[in-house]
Amino acid sequence: MRVLKVALPLPIEPMSYLPPHAAQGDDALGCRVVVPWRGELRVGLVVGREEGQHKSFALREAVAYLDPRPWLGPAEIDFLTLAARDNFCPVGTLLNDLLPFLEPPLQHRVRLVPEADPAVLPRGLEALAGGWQEARGFDPKLLDYLREAGVLQEEVAEQRSQRQALVVLKEPSEKLGEKARAAWYALRDLGRAESMAALARAAGVGVGVVKGLLDKGYIGFVEVEPASEAVGRRLEPLELPFVPARLEGGRLMERIRALGALLQKEAALVLFPEVSLLKKFQPFFPQAVVFHGEMKPEERRKAWAEMSAGQGRASVLCTYQGLLLPVGAERVVVVEEAAEAYKLPGGSRAFVPRLARLRAWGLGVPLHFWSGVNSAEVWDEPAYTLPPPSPRLHLLDLRQERGWPISGAALALLGQVQEKKRQAILLSARRGYSAVLRCKECDWKAMCPNCALPLRYHRSGRAGLLQCHQCGHEQKAPELCPSCQSDVFDPKGPGVEWLLEALAQHLPALPRYRYTADAKDDLRPLLSGEPGVLVGTTAILRGPVLPELALVLLPYADGFVLGSDFRAAERYHRLLWQLADLHPHRRPLLVLQTFEPSHPAHQALKQADPRGFMEKELALRRALGYPPASRMVKLEVAHPKEPVARDAILQLSAALKPKAEPGEMLGPAPAPVARLRGQYVFHLLLKSSEARIQTLMENLPPVRGARLRIDPDPQSFVGLLED
Repeated sequence: MRVLKVALPLPIEPMSYLPPHAAQGDDALGCRVVVPWRGELRVGLVVGREEGQHKSFALREAVAYLDPRPWLGPAEIDFLTLAARDNFCPVGTLLNDLLPFLEPPLQHRVRLVPEADPAVLPRGLEALAGGWQEARGFDPKLLDYLREAGVLQEEVAEQRSQRQALVVLKEPSEKLGEKARAAWYALRDLGRAESMAALARAAGVGVGVVKGLLDKGYIGFVEVEPASEAVGRRLEPLELPFVPARLEGGRLMERIRALGALLQKEAALVLFPEVSLLKKFQPFFPQAVVFHGEMKPEERRKAWAEMSAGQGRASVLCTYQGLLLPVGAERVVVVEEAAEAYKLPGGSRAFVPRLARLRAWGLGVPLHFWSGVNSAEVWDEPAYTLPPPSPRLHLLDLRQERGWPISGAALALLGQVQEKKRQAILLSARRGYSAVLRCKECDWKAMCPNCALPLRYHRSGRAGLLQCHQCGHEQKAPELCPSCQSDVFDPKGPGVEWLLEALAQHLPALPRYRYTADAKDDLRPLLSGEPGVLVGTTAILRGPVLPELALVLLPYADGFVLGSDFRAAERYHRLLWQLADLHPHRRPLLVLQTFEPSHPAHQALKQADPRGFMEKELALRRALGYPPASRMVKLEVAHPKEPVARDAILQLSAALKPKAEPGEMLGPAPAPVARLRGQYVFHLLLKSSEARIQTLMENLPPVRGARLRIDPDPQSFVGLLED
């Protein structure tokens, strides 16, 4: 008898189930299937079949298949299995990462098997003897009891919900009030509105006015297809002398044109680190299928079903959730492969460019990297280099300049921006007022009780607010130093609020706007070309382009490079080149206030030579045996009690030490931030060849009493949330 191997989106390996009782045929590989799991129904994928053993009668029976055709083909299932093994995680963990939209709402009906005796029904389930009933409302544990007894008949189907929008249904009568008529005409002009609140905002009326129109039948909700965001724009392809494994340099539009030439010839799976970057490419590829995490789950499931049915062989622009798409791609392209957003923060913690390499290998197609500055990991691939942008760079040495947080020289440049009615950007490494609040007399500083980190200082209210940007702890800032009772505080590390305050003090006539991940001002005046300055964090890089941008200032550039891992300098180097290409047509002046004007990243920018920096960085990595000269895996142990976490990491180290060769194991040691969100954290690093890493990770002993996290190909060693 055939047995199904079903992968559920849970941190477990595939489970064995008998096929659904009423299933026809045996071609279930890759199909979504509903199975009982711990008293409830879950949706999984059939990732294998095997002959049942002599104990197969003890297996649970799957309830039903959800689709007439498979969601995944054999190549996708092989990739999923290989990638899970490569990232040292269960198949279910990676499945949940790549298909978080796998499980839809279910229409679930149940009844007692007609031939069964109603006396078997427990109290509360008597209605099942009378015919089909909605499963919702019945005790799931009792239903599972009947399911195991074989007397429960079930029907399961995906509950599909169409997107609805408000539209005009009939002409307004003369009895309607002025506000109601305004709302009706606003909807007529808009064509449709997503909600009553959206229409109320557009018409400038209250939601009650819109509800009155709905109740009287003048407007109503109808099902609509989601509107396409893509608007085709003319693209002149940039033909290259050959198709490179990696493309580097050039302006963003040049790289888009080069990608256009590539996609003209063959369909490709094109991966992006973030939706914001994907949307910059999307208008130039109107024929491509778009697939990303900002789409509603039902939209992604519908798109997946259409592509599974083989409707066309168009190129796909997607984020990492498109890696498993069953498409006939003839190439895989990774855009900006070094972006930190490619690192999955939880679950498998996989690094998407490595997954892309496995995917291309499984499909037997070429893999390409398309970036302004390629990462060190792909530097040895054959490349075609476009001429890099020629940045206008001005370094301000903070050891000689006067004024803080904005020096006098920088203020003079901002004054020119104001006089010429242009626009500027001030980029800070952090939100809030300052990174630290410390006493000038005794050197006391406010620390988080849950993390080994200083509390960020926010100026709000009379004294201000101290906040941890990692665990969320908040407390009022003290008016006097808790240690020496001094009232003289010395904030360190300027944040967005401090920069806004300094601008208001020195250039009060220059309009100021804030842009961070959690606070975005209305930028319409800037986008229309009005003068002003935008102050924010690196969220600005994902925001709209300012049309009159003339100056980009980093008041404390060193705040972006002071990291606790070997990739910090490379990340900073890439950030500077992103800023040099921030405007598609202009060359804004890039001003860096720094204590290290001779930093290699600054010199590379000054000489317009990104290759010079990367060659030095690679030489250093190879000398140390760090990636890309080896593969690295981070083992992280954490526990609320420090001795427990320390004992656990020492036990793990003792188990690995006999297998490790000299230089393959680094640590164990406390993490760069030794306590985070109430947990004491210890690290153990493994670095060696692919084969040796697999050998070291085989039969990894369990960690008793503490939490163990495996981080393959770590991109950061601190584990902080965005500051």
